[in-house]
Amino acid sequence: MGPIILSGYEDASNSDILQGTRLQTVPAGGVLTFELQAAENDATKNFTASIQMPNGDTPLNNVRIPACNPAANGVIDERQNLTVSFPIMQGGHCVFSVTETGSTTFAWRVTYTPAG
Repeated sequence: MGPIILSGYEDASNSDILQGTRLQTVPAGGVLTFELQAAENDATKNFTASIQMPNGDTPLNNVRIPACNPAANGVIDERQNLTVSFPIMQGGHCVFSVTETGSTTFAWRVTYTPAG
């Protein structure tokens, strides 16, 4: 089994981004890498993200997502984005959620890399 890469674009809050995707249930133990970028990040327009692992741990809890500068919808700039990786066990469901403040957009990419 090789990697699984998902990506998307949100323009509103979403309580479970991975629900209904190929990563709704992790096929085998491995690592999930999240690449996150908002179009804007100020007091009136921003996104926060939370990640809850299958065992209940929340390594990311309402963390503001950095903006792309200059603001650009759907862009993930590796020089400015937030990238985090977490180990995950087979069969688990990771809850990845975002909350929008104001009116802005959010781009994401999740990569599953199997162990070994």
